[in-house]
Amino acid sequence: MSAEAQASGPADASAGSVAAAAVAVGDHVPANAGTLRQLWRFRAYGQAELRSLLVGVVMRGCELAADLAAPWPLALVIDDLLRGEQKSGALHRVADWFGGSAPAVLGVAAVAVLLITVASGLFDYLGDRIMNGAGQRISSRIRSDVFGYVERLPQSYHDQHAIGELTSRVVTDTDRIEGSLTDLFSTLVPGILALLGTAVVLVSVDWRLGLITLCAAPLVFMTAVRYARLTRVNSRKRRAAVGELTGFVTESLQGIRTVHAFGSQDLEDDRFGSTNNRVLSIGLRGVDLSARFTPSLESVAAIGTAVLLFVGGYGVLQNWWSVGLLVVVTNYLQNILKPMKSLAKLLPSFTQAAASAERIGAILDQPREHLGSSRGLPRRVSGEIELSGVGLDYGRGPVLTGLDLRIRAGERIALLGDNGAGKSTTLSLIGGLYRPTSGRVLLDGLSVPDVPEHWLHQQVAMVLQDTFLFSGTLADNLRYGRPDADDEEVARVADAALVSEFVDRLPDGLNTVISAGGIGLSGGQRQRVGIARALLVDSPVVLLDEPTVGLDVNAEELVVQALTRLAEGRTVIMTTHQPALTRLATRTVYLRRGGVLDERPTRPATQRPLDALVAGAPA
Repeated sequence: MSAEAQASGPADASAGSVAAAAVAVGDHVPANAGTLRQLWRFRAYGQAELRSLLVGVVMRGCELAADLAAPWPLALVIDDLLRGEQKSGALHRVADWFGGSAPAVLGVAAVAVLLITVASGLFDYLGDRIMNGAGQRISSRIRSDVFGYVERLPQSYHDQHAIGELTSRVVTDTDRIEGSLTDLFSTLVPGILALLGTAVVLVSVDWRLGLITLCAAPLVFMTAVRYARLTRVNSRKRRAAVGELTGFVTESLQGIRTVHAFGSQDLEDDRFGSTNNRVLSIGLRGVDLSARFTPSLESVAAIGTAVLLFVGGYGVLQNWWSVGLLVVVTNYLQNILKPMKSLAKLLPSFTQAAASAERIGAILDQPREHLGSSRGLPRRVSGEIELSGVGLDYGRGPVLTGLDLRIRAGERIALLGDNGAGKSTTLSLIGGLYRPTSGRVLLDGLSVPDVPEHWLHQQVAMVLQDTFLFSGTLADNLRYGRPDADDEEVARVADAALVSEFVDRLPDGLNTVISAGGIGLSGGQRQRVGIARALLVDSPVVLLDEPTVGLDVNAEELVVQALTRLAEGRTVIMTTHQPALTRLATRTVYLRRGGVLDERPTRPATQRPLDALVAGAPA
C-alpha cells in the first residue's frame, strides 16, 4: 500500500460513514411538507431495525388475539349459569368435557380469564421490550449521525446559529423523531390491526350489532383529525421557542464571567423572562388542547355506547340475541375505541415529531464540508500558498475584495494592518474555515475549498488567539489533532512547547484533569498547549492568529520561544502587532480593507537563526 493510501485510510473511512448516513436521511423535503413526508426521510433508521420491529408487531398481534378472547369467559357464565342457555363455542365445549356442571363452567371461565390475562401481559411485555429497545438504538444512531453532520457544516453556518439552539436540535429533536418511529410500529400498526381485527370479529358475531358499533368510528376519527391540525401548529411554535430559550441559556452561561463582571444578572433575568414567557404561553395553549382532547373523544364514544345499549338491550328483550353476546359486543366497543383513542393521540405526537424532523432536516439540507477521498493527494505539501482575486462576504458586506498574495514554501509572513482589514479572515480562508465568495485559494496548486477537510487539516495547523481546551487530561488535549500519538511523542512536544515548564508543578503532570476551557490555566499556558498541539500534528503550514495578544511580558517570552520551535522548517503566516513575534517573519505584508497595501522583506530574518532573533540579538 502506498504512503498516500495509508495516510488517507482511516480519515476517509470516518468521512465515508458520515457521508453514507447523511445520504440515507438527506432527501430534501420542503418545510411545509406533511407529517408523514417529514418523517419519511428517516426511514433508513427504521429499516435497520426492521426485524426487531416486525417481531414486536407479531407480539402485538398475539396480545390483540388475547384481548379479543377476554370477554368470552364472562359471556359463558352469563349465558350458561345465569340464563341457562346452552350455546356453542370453544369454552362451552371445554366445559362439557368436564361434565357441563355449574362448577365446571365456573372453573373453565376462571382458568380462561387467568390464562388470557397472563398471555396478554406477556405479549405486552415482549412487545414493549422489543419495540422500545429498537427505538433506543434508532435514537442513538440518529443522534450520532446528526451530530457528525453538524460538526462538518461550514464555519459560516455555525456563525449564524446559537450553540444552544443546535444542541436542542441534536438532543431533543432526535428523541422526538425516535419516539415517532417507534410509535409507528408499537402503536400505529398494532392499532390498525386491532381496529380491523375487532371489526371483523364484531361483524362475524352479529352483523347488526357490528354495524352499530362501527358507526362511532367516523366521529372519533374526525375529532382526532381536527385536534391534530391544531396541535401541529402549536408544536412547531413550541419547538422553535424552546430552541431559542436553550440557545439563550447556553450563551448566558458561556458568558457568565462577563455577567458577573458587570453585575448584569437582572438584565439577563429580564431577557430570559421574555423568552420563557413565550414558551409558557405556547405551552399553555398546548395543555389546553390536550385537556380538551380526551373529554371530546369520550363524549363522541359515549354516543356510540348509548346507541349500542339501547338497540342491543331492545334486541335482548326481543330475543334477537343473548345477554352474553350483548356484553361481548359492548366490551368490543370499548376495545375498538381504545386503539382509536391511542391512534388519535398519536396524531399530535407525530405532528410534534414532524416539527422536529423539519428542524433536523434544515440541518441536513445544508451543504457540508468537502468529504471526498484524499487518494491521489500528496501525503505532505511543500507549503506554497497563493490567493488570487480572493473576495469574501460574511453576509454583512465584503471583508475582502480582490486579494492577491503569493507565499513561497518555507516563508514566514507577518500580516499587519488596521482592525477589520481582513487579517484573521485571510488565515481562515487558508485554513479552510470559510469558502471564498470569489477568487482562488491554492495550496501547492490545489484548491483549498475543494480538497477533503481531514486532509487539509493534516497540512495546515492553526494556533488561535485563545486556545480552547476541552474537559479531560492535558495529554488528551495535546493529542486532539493526533489521537493516535504515543506518550513519548506527547512528552516530546510538551517539552518543545515549554508545556513541561508548568506541567511539572501539577500533581498528575500531563494526566492532570482540567475543565472545559482550561479554567485554572493562564492564557500563556493555554497558548503553549495549543502550540504543542500544532507541533504534534506536524503540519507543513502553520497559521498564527495573534497568539500572544493579552499576555504579559514573561508569558509572551515563553510563548514566542515555543512558537520559534513550531515555525522551524515550516511555512508560517501570522497576524500580530508584537515586535517579538514580528522578528520571526521573513516578509511583512500590510493589509488594507480588501487587499494588499504593501509588502516588505525582512532581510535579517532570512539570514539569522530563529533562536537568535527571539533572543533579540542586534540586526
